[in-house]
Amino acid sequence: MKHKLIIISASGLLLAALLVFAVIQFINVSASESITESEARELIKDRYQGEILNLKKVNSTYLIEMKRGEGFYEIMLSENRGEILSFEKKDQTSNGEQKQLDEEKIKGIIQAEESGELLSLKKVTQKEKPAFEAIVQKDEEKIKIIVDALNGEILSRAAEKTKVPVKNLTEEEAVQIALKNEPGEVDDISFGETDKGSYYLIEIEKDDGREAAVQIHAITGKVLSVTWDD
Repeated sequence: MKHKLIIISASGLLLAALLVFAVIQFINVSASESITESEARELIKDRYQGEILNLKKVNSTYLIEMKRGEGFYEIMLSENRGEILSFEKKDQTSNGEQKQLDEEKIKGIIQAEESGELLSLKKVTQKEKPAFEAIVQKDEEKIKIIVDALNGEILSRAAEKTKVPVKNLTEEEAVQIALKNEPGEVDDISFGETDKGSYYLIEIEKDDGREAAVQIHAITGKVLSVTWDD
């Protein structure tokens, strides 16, 4: 019985030694197949002939941002044997950040959202992200709209607490605007309202005998239209 126990113990030790040896061999093989950060850079540059903008390692994967010609790409590279896991083109600027929408596209988004008059548009930061703030005049109210500068999403829409008065311009101010646009002698002044807001209609007699009717927005002072009566 004692002899059998010795044989079993010896067999167990031999098996354990073989397992340890196998693990060491596996680790050595895996380590020899892994690539370093420097090797990852060279591999991507040689394979795609691009400029590496950024490279970072997450667990056993290299995340690489690359510029190639006018395009920008994101590559996922396995640390093990340098296998390409993904290769995706991105809409990015040269500093690796997502490209912002221009003002014209933002204006189109706002006009599709609101039918009023766009009074102002400026760049702001919303929750540490780039955005646009627009002020729209509609139905005698000023509405503030925040639009995401990256994807055009409407982040918020709210009417300001203080409403704009129906008449923001005096008759004299409206006349000065009309005469600056169409010099002549003022013949008549009237005030009116439409679904789009209030306005002044100023009739001006010209030196050539014609008469111009200049419609002035009563809040913003914008020239809405000029019509002629021969």
